[in-house]
Amino acid sequence: MGDSKSDLIKQVIDALSLDLAVLRKAALETHTSSTDSQSKQEGKYDTQGIESAYLAGAQAEKVIDLEEHISKLQQISGHDLADNAPVCLGAMIVVSTDEDDLSYMMLPAGGGMSLASQGLDFIVVTPDSPIGAALLGKHVGDTIELPKHGKSFISDLW
Repeated sequence: MGDSKSDLIKQVIDALSLDLAVLRKAALETHTSSTDSQSKQEGKYDTQGIESAYLAGAQAEKVIDLEEHISKLQQISGHDLADNAPVCLGAMIVVSTDEDDLSYMMLPAGGGMSLASQGLDFIVVTPDSPIGAALLGKHVGDTIELPKHGKSFISDLW
């Protein structure tokens, strides 16, 4: 048997934590450069300091977003769903199309990441994504409409 749900969630948390560390460093460097004496406006068309301040603000917001995403991921249960449970956060889903089986993991963050487990490659989807929205609340056997794949059905869910 492959990685457990908890292990996969930890992989996503670890990846986002790495992104967070890099972003924090960049935000600190940008903030430092925007408040540095070298950033003082030298003429009426010199906008380097203003641009650095905007960038520092945007990076600080992204740091807060990533911290919130990591916090939400830490609250997800790694347990299998009960029989006949709907797709919810933490669910691992197999969707069958006319051509192939597609594997997804529903999480509040980390959309687009690829995770391998139990011989399947799972793509992380979030409830805000088109695929996540199509899956959320559905059950095994339900027919759904997936972007680029058309009518499909949920063949497995845990």
